[in-house]
Amino acid sequence: MPETRLIAEFFDKEWKKVEVLITDKAILWEKSKIEFKEIVDLEIVQHSQKECIRIRRERDYYFNFGDKQRHVFRFLAFNIKSDKFAVYFLSPALRGGVLVANSKWEKGYFSITESAVWFLSPERQIRVPLNAIGSVNKDTRTVGDKPRVVLALTHMEGKEVLTSFILCPETTLELLMDYLRRILEQQKPKEKLSEIEEQILTMVYTGLDSSSIESVLGISTEELNKIYDKFVNLGIAKVVKIRKEIELTPKGVVIVSESAKNLGGGKGG
Repeated sequence: MPETRLIAEFFDKEWKKVEVLITDKAILWEKSKIEFKEIVDLEIVQHSQKECIRIRRERDYYFNFGDKQRHVFRFLAFNIKSDKFAVYFLSPALRGGVLVANSKWEKGYFSITESAVWFLSPERQIRVPLNAIGSVNKDTRTVGDKPRVVLALTHMEGKEVLTSFILCPETTLELLMDYLRRILEQQKPKEKLSEIEEQILTMVYTGLDSSSIESVLGISTEELNKIYDKFVNLGIAKVVKIRKEIELTPKGVVIVSESAKNLGGGKGG
């Protein structure tokens, strides 16, 4: 993107028009400047009734670039402070465990910032917050008529579980898997869950409401609420209704996933 001057809206207590200069290293407006290497997060959000780009440095800055918004966002996504790895990616490959129709491999980058990972190509810039990552594993997929080892990354989008695949050299794949697993380890609750608590997590994940869970397990509302409180305090669920209904956070999805693997593997005997 050559040096570009644009008229944009900048939010400073209210939206106001400003002239913005975008160079190959920074974004400048009025008497302010943000160098790309200082940007730790970037996202398209709704703010004060406008779709805009949120740029985070030590605080958040909001810009609306009108019909140039996607063009500016793509440029910034490729240039913010990050570790980038050349890869092929398929994102999302699965939605709720079902193959996504017409999904295709793209050549681009897997980018890691302080608060998110990105799948970057000229056509798409997909941001996945670190706390939305559910699990990371090796998988074997047919790519170009050949079986290839890929990295399978599950992540949350709203209430949906998506799976994306990354194809890259084995050394890069091992490095990425190690890094992402360290992130997941940091997100795990420090306290171990009981068998009934893991059952309840799985039931919530499959969509059962509180009344159904109480009926299936034969527990009281008070007992279930205490367990829900524990889930919320551990950060693996959040309250979504006053009559304490919960939904799982990515941390909770990881526990369900690992619990299912343990059951599937069998404990022998």
